[in-house]
Amino acid sequence: MNTPFQGKCTAVLFGYGQFGCVAFEALRRAGVAVRLVVTYRDRAEENCWWQSLERTAQAAGIPVLCDVELGQDSHTARQLAALAPELIISSFYRELLDNHLLALPRLGAWNLHPSLLPAYRGRAPINWQLVRGEQRGGLTLHRMVRRADAGGIIAQAEVTIAPDQDAYGLSWQLLDRAPALLDHAFAQLLAGTATEQPQTLAQGSVCGRRRPQDGLIDWHQSARVIHNLVRGVAPPWPGAFTMLDGARLIISRSRVVRDDGHVGAPGTILPGNQIACGTGVLGVVGATRADAWCHTLPSGHLFHHPLETHS
Repeated sequence: MNTPFQGKCTAVLFGYGQFGCVAFEALRRAGVAVRLVVTYRDRAEENCWWQSLERTAQAAGIPVLCDVELGQDSHTARQLAALAPELIISSFYRELLDNHLLALPRLGAWNLHPSLLPAYRGRAPINWQLVRGEQRGGLTLHRMVRRADAGGIIAQAEVTIAPDQDAYGLSWQLLDRAPALLDHAFAQLLAGTATEQPQTLAQGSVCGRRRPQDGLIDWHQSARVIHNLVRGVAPPWPGAFTMLDGARLIISRSRVVRDDGHVGAPGTILPGNQIACGTGVLGVVGATRADAWCHTLPSGHLFHHPLETHS
């Protein structure tokens, strides 16, 4: 790959949240001089569970740009070109970088992605892996190109996904593995010994952005499928929801009571905070109505479409 870097390597970091902070600290451990951090303004609803990359970089005396335009003729693009970083790292930055930025660093531009590429390229891979019931996940450090998560791979780490793991828990599993992966990969990049393996994209998959309305539960599906949705979008994500007595009911935690069989009309509330599904029975462990926490569900029927009402 690249020849070894002689002297202090300079970098620009594009990132956000806890994953951005992990990459920031890994660069500093590697002896890389981070000249600039490009991130997004912190959102109040995320401050309680994600560390702020903006504040972390500022506390270290590193310049920060938030919510910037990165077009070729933009002020930020000219600023980045003037910095002439040897390395660009991206970790949970939401936009693709254009070729004029990717061409700047002679040691390459690399992105940390929370899946085992080429599987789950694209948006919200942590959530999608749970929604689809995957049993293994991981992290990939790959070269950035103008196609989402399609560049060559230089490092991966695998984790086992437990049947009841939620997206928050999986995020922390991955965050626990990230420092060792980044430390090893950055050392190889700086020494010029990293080995890049091209992806076979035809063997992978692409996932799209998830929206809050994608958490709507269809009780005609199986208990296992609904449970995977619940854990995949559990708070602090917007949560899986249904309608109860005209109010939105967010189911934050669930369990599969029965995986097979048919015990009643889909959406029927059974004794013991259990709900009949198209196949099997779902147990509700945690739920919140629009007006209060639900300790016990009343008898009745849940609706899979928010516009339906009791007849």
